[in-house]
Amino acid sequence: MKDLIDLLLIFCFEILTVFLLVYYGWPILRRRIARQEQRYDVVLNKQLLMDIRPRHAIYATAAVIVFSGLFGYLLGDNWVFGVIGALIGVFLPHLFVRHVEIKRKRKLNDQLVDGITSLASGVRAGLTLVQSMELLVRNTRAPIRQEFQHMLREYNLGIDIHQCMLNTSNRIGSSHYRLLFSAIEAHRKRGGDMAESLDRICDAIREIQRLEGKLQTLTAQGRNQAILMASMPVVILVIMYMIMKQETEQLFTDPVGRLLLLISAGLIGVGFLWIRKIMSVDI
Repeated sequence: MKDLIDLLLIFCFEILTVFLLVYYGWPILRRRIARQEQRYDVVLNKQLLMDIRPRHAIYATAAVIVFSGLFGYLLGDNWVFGVIGALIGVFLPHLFVRHVEIKRKRKLNDQLVDGITSLASGVRAGLTLVQSMELLVRNTRAPIRQEFQHMLREYNLGIDIHQCMLNTSNRIGSSHYRLLFSAIEAHRKRGGDMAESLDRICDAIREIQRLEGKLQTLTAQGRNQAILMASMPVVILVIMYMIMKQETEQLFTDPVGRLLLLISAGLIGVGFLWIRKIMSVDI
């Protein structure tokens, strides 16, 4: 009778836990999915100019989470490894999209000086601003060609050139392009020598990029230290497993050991993000 009562209490507790998770967790999950879907729309469709529906990207993310959780469970033969694998699957799509976004933005910034030079050459040859942009599209490579081609497509649809440049700067998300388009719009309103203004903007952006490169060099050691700090506990854990196999396995089999591993992983992650935040300096 006592065992039956204990079983019923455990069952009721599990039902209550599931109900609370669904009742309070589902709205949070829906908001999270909506934000992630919006981010996929911005990055994949507006920045990378890819024809991928955000909803399909959400489905792919869910598949990655399930696959990572199953892989972790099968690899460690324990639900803790399954949870760790699912958590890794949660962050993998975000890290991949973030990597692609940063890589594309860096390439756009690297092409900007040559693009401004092409615009200045076109204006100096007597072309209008729009014709100079068409010249830039013909003489440059992706991704800057894609961005200016998309901007010219909007202009041909009847949108004002200022709004087109504003849409492009918001889509790229780079301060260098905001500076360029703001200077072009100010020159359109006040007049003057467009070619000379573009040359000055080019010199200013080239100097900013030089300072950013110098800053990246100075902070490289701190970023490498953050990576080393995050990877060394894993290396030490592997060495301990090779030297003291049974004692190290207790960290994964004993509940206290699992708790200590989760706390350690959380503290290492906080320290890693903290160092990266300190080393991330914007000019």
